[in-house]
Amino acid sequence: MSYGLLGLRQKMEGQAMQGLGDLAGQQRQAKMQEDQMKQAERTQKMQVVGMGAGVGAMAGAKIGSVGGPMGMAIGAGIGLLASSIF
Repeated sequence: MSYGLLGLRQKMEGQAMQGLGDLAGQQRQAKMQEDQMKQAERTQKMQVVGMGAGVGAMAGAKIGSVGGPMGMAIGAGIGLLASSIF
């Protein structure tokens, strides 16, 4: 009878260890997905800032030679603000 209980104990320990291993794997996967989402958000924000800078530079260039850099700075600021809002 004691052999049956020992075997049951070992089986339960094995299942518990497997469950902990599965949980650790799920946590690693969730952390990787979270990191990927953060990276995607940063990339998207930089794209919006760059697009705003480009639009601002084009609009500023129409004003004159001084307007290009100023328009680019203003457009980048607006792009950053828009990416924070939306």
